[in-house]
Order: sequence, then structure tokens, then C-alpha cells
Amino acid sequence: MIDALVLGVDTGNAATHLSKALKASVSGVQVVGVEPSNSAIGEQNIVNPLARRWLCEDIGRAYAPRALEPGSIDMWIQVSDPVAYSMARRLIKAGIHSGTSAGASVAAARMFAASAGLCRGNRVVVIIGDTSRNYGDTLLSDEWMLAHDLLDVHMLGDLQRKQLGQYRGASIEDLQLPAAVTVNSDDPVGAAVALMSENEFSQVPVTGAQRRLVGYLTLSAAQALIDSGAALPSSPVKQFMLKFAGSGGGSISRSKYWLITPETPLSDLAKFFETHSVAFITDSSRKFCLGIATKQDLLTFLARRNALCF
Repeated sequence: MIDALVLGVDTGNAATHLSKALKASVSGVQVVGVEPSNSAIGEQNIVNPLARRWLCEDIGRAYAPRALEPGSIDMWIQVSDPVAYSMARRLIKAGIHSGTSAGASVAAARMFAASAGLCRGNRVVVIIGDTSRNYGDTLLSDEWMLAHDLLDVHMLGDLQRKQLGQYRGASIEDLQLPAAVTVNSDDPVGAAVALMSENEFSQVPVTGAQRRLVGYLTLSAAQALIDSGAALPSSPVKQFMLKFAGSGGGSISRSKYWLITPETPLSDLAKFFETHSVAFITDSSRKFCLGIATKQDLLTFLARRNALCF
């Protein structure tokens, strides 16, 4: 005897036939249909043109399929991509090598049990209809999961610890960064925008007296200021740059300055990137800006180092 059956729904064939068979022999059983967030199967006989694409595979549609008979499903539960992928990873870690639709179904079963007030003694059957071997480039790829913002807090922590071990004593010098291109604080904003646009930079370091690093200017902010009329192309950069705390002057914003040099370990740089998107590399006295590092530089380094291991 079971209290409920939980299964992912795609074509509706399995859901219809299993529902008929169970309800004919098990009194009071509930059939719970699982679909991704933004799917529209649960909107019976309605085509939803606004249904958006989801990443969880093998379940969900933008309309209710004809094979799904009305009344086959007693309750619908939608599961988001992050929850489905996170649960699929948890199942794999527990030794159940299933895919993302199974992750969604197990997560939905937990939601159903909580909402229905089920307790020890109640029985809920979950159908696991896929295998992780079909997801080598997605579910099983840390890089793909990270790029699509599907890693939960625990998985992200595991990945960061794994990557920290991959640096193996390397420093920023090992990134082989090109020399930094800078602008002076007295340069016109329009010239700085032209420089960034021409070189496809998203930001540029700003130097002051004796070429000392005093802040930076972002392309998006500078362009927005010019477009809105808040800044003239001839206005000096120092009026609108993001200024590091302690460097004096009258900038519109201040950022805490972290001293990062060519000798800084990449493990420290990785920690810095947990809260920052770009790092300005200077000498130990912070007199000269030597280069700019981004998260992409770290990924490129890891790819290059891993390639040399094979």
C-alpha cells in the first residue's frame, strides 16, 4: 500500500496509465505531477505562450499534452532549476546516479510530504526516470553549473576548496598578465571612454601624481554619465572615478583598497574574487599599476594547468 506517487510529467502517457492503475486498486492514493518552474502542463488544456525555457530536462512543456487525461494528477508541484540540480547532485553523492528530472521529483516529494503533514509510516513512491550518465556536460560539470548559477551554498564551497588546491602555490605572476593600460586623473572622461571602447575594456585604472594608482573608472558608469548630461566629455576623470579609500581628493565613491602584488598567492586572489570582480595589481608600495586580473584569468590559468597534467 502507498499513500502517494510522485513522478515527473512530459508527454503524459506514463502519468495517465499509472494513475488509472493505482486508483483502481489503491483507495485514497494521490498522484503528484512534477514539472519545472515556468512549465504549463498543470494548466489543463491551456497553451501558455509565456511559458519560459527551463534547464531541467525530460519534464515540462509549454502546454498540457493530449495524452494526459484530466483528473490523472491530483496535485501539481513546480520545481526550480537550482533546486532540481541541487537535489540531483545530492542523490549522486548518496550513490543514486540519477539525472535532473529525478532531482526535481525527489525535491517535489519532500515538498509534498511537508505540505500534506506526512509522518513515519506513510509511504510515498518516487519514480526516478533518468540517469546521470546522460548529463556529462551539464549536471556533472562544475564549470557549467557555476556558469548557470545552479550551485547551492554547499556545492559552491566544495568547488572553491577544490580550486584552492589546484593553485598549488602559484602566484599572480603565473597568470602572465599583459601590462596595464591606465588613464590619468586629469584626462577627459570622453577620452577614457574612447580608450575603453576601442580596447573592449570594462574598466580602466586611474593614476594620479607620479603615476600612483588612485582609483578606477568603469565604462558603463562613464558612458551613462555622459549620456545623461551629468558629465561632459571634456570633464576630468577625477570628478567621476571610483576612488580607493585613503587616496584623498573628491571622488564620488570610495572602495576599500586591497594590496595585490605579483607575489600574491592565487589562493588569496580567489578569496578576493568572492566579493570583487576585478583586481588591480601594483608593486608593494602601490606606486605603479602593473596589471589587471579578473575571474576569467583564474579560470584560464586552471584550464592551462590542468591541460599540462594530461
